[in-house]
Amino acid sequence: MNLELNIMIRPHWENDTISFIDYELNSPNITISSGEPMICRFDDAFGGLCPFPVMEYLKIEDEKGVLRYEENEIPSFNSGIKCFGYFPERAVEGTLRWCYRALPRVLPEGYRSSPYYDFRAEPGGLNGSGFFSFLLPATEKEMNVSLSWDMSCMPAGSRAIFSFGEGNIKKTMNVIDLGISLFTVGMIRAVENDSLGIYYLSEPEFQVGPIAEKLFPIFQYEKEYFNDPNASFKIFLRRDPFVISNGGSACRYAFISGYSAFGGFDPDKWFNTLLHEMTHTWPYMDDNNVGEGTWFTEGATEYYCTWLPYIGGFLDDDFTVKCLNEKIGKRYYQNPFREMPNMEIPKIQWKERHAQECPYGRGFLYLANTEAQLRRTGKGSIDDMIKQFGWDRPMHPEDWREFLRERLGQDAVVQFDEMTEGKLLEPDPDIFENRFRVVKDEIELNGQKVLSYHFETKNKKENHSNDK
Repeated sequence: MNLELNIMIRPHWENDTISFIDYELNSPNITISSGEPMICRFDDAFGGLCPFPVMEYLKIEDEKGVLRYEENEIPSFNSGIKCFGYFPERAVEGTLRWCYRALPRVLPEGYRSSPYYDFRAEPGGLNGSGFFSFLLPATEKEMNVSLSWDMSCMPAGSRAIFSFGEGNIKKTMNVIDLGISLFTVGMIRAVENDSLGIYYLSEPEFQVGPIAEKLFPIFQYEKEYFNDPNASFKIFLRRDPFVISNGGSACRYAFISGYSAFGGFDPDKWFNTLLHEMTHTWPYMDDNNVGEGTWFTEGATEYYCTWLPYIGGFLDDDFTVKCLNEKIGKRYYQNPFREMPNMEIPKIQWKERHAQECPYGRGFLYLANTEAQLRRTGKGSIDDMIKQFGWDRPMHPEDWREFLRERLGQDAVVQFDEMTEGKLLEPDPDIFENRFRVVKDEIELNGQKVLSYHFETKNKKENHSNDK
């Protein structure tokens, strides 16, 4: 029998925003063995950049009354997120209940950006994620979750939307499914159709509608390509109170993107961010040991969000070449960390932005090269592997090695391992079906002259080796 989890969320409106949210949770059939935690808190994530919100009035009780507890760090499902368990001082009897108040994050002075899972308010409302708003049962079991909103302290017309649905929701999921979710609540503005919506709280300087209209047919094309015809996708926007913005963080079927309150919006860059995060819906490799799967999950997303809109006829050669030179040229070949092993990058990626970007470009180029090898030898496509896996069934590195071994032989496995150790990749002669010209460059990087490449459209009459 699945664990029952009931969640009541009560946001409070004040001064044109949400000043705090009260949470009430209970589980009538939870069982806690001796020495095990009742509930847990995820905190201090991504190098300390994403905290659990400040809590007030935390109270945990069962049928016998208030439960005193001891808090200790416990193993986390993800190496980039700390987890803390609440251990009861006596046995839990009957229904376990816990309630608390969560306060919006106050950003530290000089703050620039980080993963957008934190609990943050702005004019019009608040957005955040499951992991950094819920105290959750300390279990890996499936749960029958009943989530409801009490909007009695909110103005008329307010909406409350999670990545997995709007309003009151009943859904079977586990703690990770619930934790890796996004939400927004408040006086929400929206541009939406049947399967894709963009939701925002403050009116930005740019027009959301025209960009949404460009995305609608691409999302339809992608979900048919990945055999997911009933997919829907939600895009949440956040206004950042700092100059450098335009980041994004994803979960299944949704993501959140930031824009700066100070302006400086780049429509093409934001459109590409939306394409990337929207495409995250499908390619997925287990990355709980951060670094093992980043090259794939991010690289495959870059590959498909660039290639599918192009072959689908939505974006032209010039736009696509610009994307290739940004995503492979700038993020990989011009990256000072381009030869750093995959597992070394997580150690510095939240301090060195270029290091964080390297797996995106490296994975993109590696997968494009592998696709070229497969097609040249008549051994199929990377699609044959990627479409077998997803968020419900994550791929693992050994699955990929077995695919390579079966289709391309042991040499391809060696090439893969060399890639993970940071060996510099060169574009395959048949990359991208020879639709673009590949130009070899020599650039200066880390104080030395090194090999590089860039892409040009084939109708370009002159090569400009340093035209990025």
